[in-house]
Formats: sequence, C-alpha cells, structure tokens
Amino acid sequence: MIETQVGYTGGKKLNPTYQSIGDHTEALMVTFDPSKTSYATLAGIFWSSHNAKTDSSYSCQYKNALWYLNEEQKQINAKLCKKLFQTELEDLGTTVDPLGPFYRAEEYHQKYFEKNGTRW
Repeated sequence: MIETQVGYTGGKKLNPTYQSIGDHTEALMVTFDPSKTSYATLAGIFWSSHNAKTDSSYSCQYKNALWYLNEEQKQINAKLCKKLFQTELEDLGTTVDPLGPFYRAEEYHQKYFEKNGTRW
C-alpha cells in the first residue's frame, strides 16, 4: 500500500465536511502499487472484513459501500460476491458504484488511530 486517505464520496454536495456531509458517505481511499498487490486482493480483504448482506440504508454517512474505478474492478467485485456470498452485487446490503468525486476529510480525521492511540 502506498497511501490511505479518509474522505467523503458518493454524493452530490460540493466540498462536504464532517459537519455538513450532505448526501456523501465517509470513505477510505487506498492508493496501491499493482506490481506489489492486486486490486482483487484488496477487494477480497474488503469483502471478508464486514457483513456485506447487512442493509446499510439507515444512514448515507455510514453505509456499507465500495466504489470502483473501471469495469474490470466492477467485475472483480461481482466474482468475489458470487464466490463469497453466492449472490449478485445488486442483492447485497453493500452498495457498489463507480467512483465519483472524492473529497479529502479534515486533517484531524487522517491517520486517526495513529494520532489518538485508540480503536473504538
């Protein structure tokens, strides 16, 4: 992994912030070197680390979601869902959509656990 950033994506509001997130979802952007790890490996970690069947419609800000950059990534996710959950992407509680604008969150959100030394 080269870098991670937390931020907001998936909505229409321009320049969202934590205090005025609008219709965005809090998200983690992972920048990686494909010569060292594959998108499929990272997507597999994502899919195996949460309950993908849980309906996350209770809050747009905290919903279960994954955004992809291209059709190849979408197909990788579809295959993983079929393999792990024996279902189609559309039948999961986790939304899978093309990535739109990503807005970097405020600095105090970046590397939060490193800065605060805690987890939940």
